Amino acid sequence: MRKLLPIGALLIVCGCQQEVSVPTAKELIDNRHLLTEWQAKCNTGEYSRLTAEQKARFCSTTQEASVSAAEAAAAKSASDFYNTNTKRK
Repeated sequence: MRKLLPIGALLIVCGCQQEVSVPTAKELIDNRHLLTEWQAKCNTGEYSRLTAEQKARFCSTTQEASVSAAEAAAAKSASDFYNTNTKRK
């Protein structure tokens, strides 16, 4: 009985762990709130203390989405600036 108790406890703990569903870069780009949430998790939250391999698995799509969102914002800003200056002339 004493040998079965630790094994049973281990099985219960392993069975209760949940697999984290990592969103794709497209999902993060389409949903800015989700992107902000995952950036916080990866930069200062629960995933910031993981090993490099684990952090890459959880946060690589967040980094890709962050770069894409920044590029899109810069392109929109440049387009708005161009449109504003060409309409004045």
